[in-house]
Amino acid sequence: MPNFKIENTNLMSWEEMSGLMDDLNVKIDLYFNKKGEKVSIISPILRTGGIVGGILAIKMKVVKMLPVQFKYYYNPVEIKQLMEIPEILVDIDNPINVLLCDGNTGTGATAIKAAKIIKEKYPTAKIYLATITKVFNCSEKLEGIEEIFYSRMSEETHKASEQEKKNYNLRSGITVFPWETAEDELKDVNGVN
Repeated sequence: MPNFKIENTNLMSWEEMSGLMDDLNVKIDLYFNKKGEKVSIISPILRTGGIVGGILAIKMKVVKMLPVQFKYYYNPVEIKQLMEIPEILVDIDNPINVLLCDGNTGTGATAIKAAKIIKEKYPTAKIYLATITKVFNCSEKLEGIEEIFYSRMSEETHKASEQEKKNYNLRSGITVFPWETAEDELKDVNGVN
């Protein structure tokens, strides 16, 4: 596993984040308007997804929330569920369109796990994923997820050619969101539990 340093990080400003959130909201609205449907419930993948989900809930006027929480561990790699999926205590539209929300999607493993446990509890749910950034070369399809919405791709894996970086307008370095610190993000990506 590589040992990333501060110079490998790229702090996102609140302004950049605001623009990316607007873009994400437009993409989601266009998709569901075309289908004649709407998002029934926002499901933030806590912690970072709580901020993304909260902003999208306000922008989309979705008041129903279904939080999920996981922790990604290294050495050995393991994704642990930290809280049970809550009961939805209000009426929900049918079909139940659940919008999972996260900040950054790399492999998609956490989103896949979240989709699986939501589907186990709510078998008729259709699960979608909204993420501010998606790592370049991360799959465009994830098991159990109908569609992935993202604003920008990042080049955190350092696998894109110079031409791909330019063609896709890839965000360089390891994305550090405005509410995060580079030091904490580095501990996470370097596998320091």
